[in-house]
Amino acid sequence: AITYTNSYYATPSVGISAQGMATGDYYSITSKSKTGFTIQFFNSSNSGISKTFDWSAVGYGLKS
Repeated sequence: AITYTNSYYATPSVGISAQGMATGDYYSITSKSKTGFTIQFFNSSNSGISKTFDWSAVGYGLKS
């Protein structure tokens, strides 16, 4: 789970760049909100795996 340091005014767009992905690996982003998101990585057998990734969130406003 990723939690933003500062919440956005509206739900931002999220970009992911994963490292070391093998053929058939994939990820799922869920619970995307103004305060953060959850990401899970899976292999081709649909088993959860651990991966390193970079992310960016682009939105507007600051929730106060």
